[in-house]
Amino acid sequence: MENLDTRILALSDLDRHALIEALIRIDAQMESRACSGRRAKHGSSERYRADEARSDSDRLGRIIYFLRFRSPASGATAQDMTLCKSLEEKLRLKNQWIGEHTA
Repeated sequence: MENLDTRILALSDLDRHALIEALIRIDAQMESRACSGRRAKHGSSERYRADEARSDSDRLGRIIYFLRFRSPASGATAQDMTLCKSLEEKLRLKNQWIGEHTA
């Protein structure tokens, strides 16, 4: 299974708004996965996948926030910022990092 960074970078050729929309859809999938395994026993593979999905969803929220508002979300990690800066650079090259702060 691919990791979240790889999945996001695979979408980085999209325009800014389309990228944000795609990430929001992925986040919804992660939330669904997190909820479905929430009641599983601790230590089970289902619970592990749910916890991983919750973590990925939290991270996606920080990435989406950065793309929408062009500033780091509170709690952004160094790994988040490395990915965000890579996305920012790709969007700058397409002149999609300027203008109003709307999504």
